[in-house]
Amino acid sequence: MGSASVAESVEERLERGEVVFYPQTPFILPAGEDYAFLLDQQSGGVIHKDISFNPHNGKAIGFARHDVIQADHLERVFGDFARAALDWLRLALPSYAPGIEADRVSYRPEEEATRRLRHNARNDLLHVDAFPGRPARGRRILRLFTNLHPTETRVWVTSEPLPRLLPQVRDRVTRGTNWWRRLADLVGRRSPSDRFMLRLHDFLKASHDFQKHGSRRLWHFPPGSAWLVMTDGCTYAELRGRCALEHSFFVRPEVLVRPDLAPEALLRAG
Repeated sequence: MGSASVAESVEERLERGEVVFYPQTPFILPAGEDYAFLLDQQSGGVIHKDISFNPHNGKAIGFARHDVIQADHLERVFGDFARAALDWLRLALPSYAPGIEADRVSYRPEEEATRRLRHNARNDLLHVDAFPGRPARGRRILRLFTNLHPTETRVWVTSEPLPRLLPQVRDRVTRGTNWWRRLADLVGRRSPSDRFMLRLHDFLKASHDFQKHGSRRLWHFPPGSAWLVMTDGCTYAELRGRCALEHSFFVRPEVLVRPDLAPEALLRAG
């Protein structure tokens, strides 16, 4: 089987809502002094849930700031990671290469099992992704995760992919939408599918029945590993682990292998 066939198979698996696992990260991660530096970083403040980096302006936010040298170092490390991740994705998933758009890098130094976050921000509850401040507008959300911790595994659980989940919950999703979410829908530039996916995100996290009784598959990601997920179509939760370095991307609809499995298409199909 040639490399193109393998790449196409990976793309279709992603679009079906699967997790694609790599026992060793297939590109260079921060090493040496840069690696030690990242392990020393801490989240800062209450506004930002994670340390994040915008590759479009080269700025990092959300970290406990000590000095200008620290900020410069952090932005250089994140910039190197962002370039390496995008270069690898364009080779590994060539069908996506003309239509992949870099979003944010995030670093999660804290232990997921003990973080104190507001309910809708918790990572350890099953959910699908929708970015409130960055509407997808028909694009898919592709995320690349790596486990930087030297000894600890990162533990995930996944549930129903979106094509199987949607018929079960669609009629209930819009009930009880938060007032601030409705207001944001009015002033934001969101498509109908963006609005629905935000409501689905909130509904799943608030559903005690789904959190307790939904189907589950447990994943253990060892140190140095990586995994790819289209998180707008994969229901998942991050149960345990710290020091995860992640890069989010948008994939435009014209390069998808299975556009019929995209949230926007599933919602149109009814």
